[in-house]
Amino acid sequence: MNKAWLIGAALLLTATSAIILPKLADLDSSVQQRNGTVETFTGSHNTVLDNANLVDVLGALPLTLSIDSVGWEDHVLSLDLKVNGNDHEPEELYQNMAQAISFAIQETSNVDQLLLRIVVEDKWLGSRRLLLAGDIRRSEWSYSLQDELQSAGNLPISDRLKTGFRISETELWKKQFIYP
Repeated sequence: MNKAWLIGAALLLTATSAIILPKLADLDSSVQQRNGTVETFTGSHNTVLDNANLVDVLGALPLTLSIDSVGWEDHVLSLDLKVNGNDHEPEELYQNMAQAISFAIQETSNVDQLLLRIVVEDKWLGSRRLLLAGDIRRSEWSYSLQDELQSAGNLPISDRLKTGFRISETELWKKQFIYP
């Protein structure tokens, strides 16, 4: 009799737990919703980009260069920043690149790759020319590369940075900005 009672109690406890625990979980979430409780720590990836919010989110970035074009497809963000005039220093362009990279990699959860280009508009010819291009991938991004770009100043960027962020420099960039 003692053995049967122990088995019955274990079965009753198991059945009660299976019924009560899901109800407790629902109760907890309904209390949070009613009291307006929200999660306070979500990590650094809190923006989810999509076609509906792309323009608004990118338009709010504190860039000194104007956004020339934007594309979004399959977790790849394409961003062209436009240089206007001749009064820009390499440091400013590096800072804009660093800001765009920081946003794409650190502030979003669904950007796996950023195709970033710095272009200059030739008003006389009515065309755009490429200065710098980068192919930054979340899987290869690091704080040290980000810091190195941010602190590059007006000097040429290192080969390590060029390799890490897949940055290409055009001859126009070198002639106009780095070795004038």
